[in-house]
Amino acid sequence: MRNVIFILSTVILALSMNACKTRSAESQKVSTTVENSSVGTIHAEKGVDPGLDGKYWKLIELIGNQVIAGEDSPKEAHIIFNADNRISGNAGCNNFAGSYQLSGADRITFSQVASTRMMCISGMDTEDKFLQVLNTADSFIIRNDTLTLNRARMAPLARFAAVYVK
Repeated sequence: MRNVIFILSTVILALSMNACKTRSAESQKVSTTVENSSVGTIHAEKGVDPGLDGKYWKLIELIGNQVIAGEDSPKEAHIIFNADNRISGNAGCNNFAGSYQLSGADRITFSQVASTRMMCISGMDTEDKFLQVLNTADSFIIRNDTLTLNRARMAPLARFAAVYVK
C-alpha cells in the first residue's frame, strides 16, 4: 500500500510540475557568464547553453567537506541540468528531480525538488545536506569545469566537477 501511495504521489507531482512549465519566450531571456579555460569567458542567453545544460555534474564538495562516492554515499551524487529548466540526479542514495530558474548573470533558484525515499545504510547525511543545498542555493559560478552553488554569493555550499562521456 505504501508503494502504491508513493508511486501515485510521484506521478501527480511530475504532472503538476510539467503543467507549471508554460512561460512566455520573452521572460526566459537571461544573460549568464561562464568562464572556461579553453574558450575564455562565454556570455550566453538562456535557451543557449550557459555551461550548465547537458552535463553530468558530479558532487565533489559539500559544505566544505570532500565527497567521495562509495565512502560518503553508496551512489555517486550528481546533478544534470536540462535545457527545459529541469534537473535530475542522485543525492547519494535516492534519485531526485525538479526545476530551476536562472535570473541575472549568476542567479539560480531550484524549485519543486522531489526525491525517492529509499533508506540507505550509509550516505543519508550527505543526501540530506545535498538536498538542503538545492533548497538554499541562490547563485552559481562556473569556472573551468567546476560548478559552485552558493548562498548570497558567499562561501560555497557545494562544488561539482563536469564529467564528459565520450
